[in-house]
Amino acid sequence: MAIAIIAEYNPFHNGHIYQLEYTKKNFPEDKIYVILSGNFTQRGEISLADFETKSKIALKYGADFIIRLPFKFATQAAHIFAKGALKIINEHKINKIIFGSESNDVENLYNLAKLWNDNQASYNASLKYALKLGYSFPKASAFALEEITGQKIVLPNDILGFEYIKQIVANNYPIKAYTLKRKEEYSEKNPNSKVVSATYLRQLISENKSISQFSPMKFQQPVCSLAYLYPEFQKIVRETPAEILAKTWLISEGIENLFKKHIDQPNLEKFLSAVNSKRYTNSRIKRAILYILFKIEDPAKFDETKVKLECWKNQEY
Repeated sequence: MAIAIIAEYNPFHNGHIYQLEYTKKNFPEDKIYVILSGNFTQRGEISLADFETKSKIALKYGADFIIRLPFKFATQAAHIFAKGALKIINEHKINKIIFGSESNDVENLYNLAKLWNDNQASYNASLKYALKLGYSFPKASAFALEEITGQKIVLPNDILGFEYIKQIVANNYPIKAYTLKRKEEYSEKNPNSKVVSATYLRQLISENKSISQFSPMKFQQPVCSLAYLYPEFQKIVRETPAEILAKTWLISEGIENLFKKHIDQPNLEKFLSAVNSKRYTNSRIKRAILYILFKIEDPAKFDETKVKLECWKNQEY
């Protein structure tokens, strides 16, 4: 028997340690597989730590096996990310998954997934309608789901968990999902907590602040990020004709011209503010930036193991 955790570990922190310990305690007969993103993330970021480092630290804290989630799934929208991860889990005959959840209501997520699966025509019609209105794909998906179920899923872990369960239901995978309630995070009202979100940790790291209360990892500047490579991205966009940029994966609908128009923004944050819209989320834009940086026309053919960045040396655990 085996149980899978799907993870990015960007960065690995105390919440992940808690998840591994909880899984080992509550599923003592199961081997723990971590389906782990490689050197890049679902939101189009460069991972703070490389795949090898993340694998070693996960094994140190309780994982039994690590399986790399291929780049072609790891750097895509949530539904594609989930599709790839669950396909791998099924192929390895792993019969359980566990994921963090704000609601901790796995039964409701299953019910919503079944409604989604049984009402594909209505869902797809609502999705198409919302996209025509200019909604981003995530917002259009949420709109379509609410149309057929009367419910919204708005919290990030529940959204991703729902995508996992959708894959189980749609493909009739012999996999059972379990949820783990997210622990109360550090705040002014809860200063003794040793758990924070990965987003907050990345902010602390970017500000060169200590994360020792929240993670066993240590980072030195400069750390790997899209912001770190933004000058290189500027150079590529300035020097590459728009028609060549348009051949890059995810570059469509004239977004290459929008990039050229705003490429003189002084940093990544201001560039994202200038180009994002109702249609294009920051994550969608960051994936496009990532693909331009590494000249990716087809993510299925991109070998991320050949990418070696100096900033990955500025990490330890």
